[in-house]
Amino acid sequence: MEHVEGAMHTPDGAWRVEIVRRRQTRWYRIVHGDDVIDWLTIASVERILDQAGVDRRLLVETDPAA
Repeated sequence: MEHVEGAMHTPDGAWRVEIVRRRQTRWYRIVHGDDVIDWLTIASVERILDQAGVDRRLLVETDPAA
């Protein structure tokens, strides 16, 4: 069973980045609208957000359970 350990989102809530864990494996997930991109490395998260024009410095921590 996977567990969301942490999450950040853009101020408008349009983009969400989650840190996900299952047993000893940890990865990142991006949620944007109905799109979910799973099993990402941090480098992939950075590349996707940069390509979408999302300023990563504006991401704010949020409740992982939300």
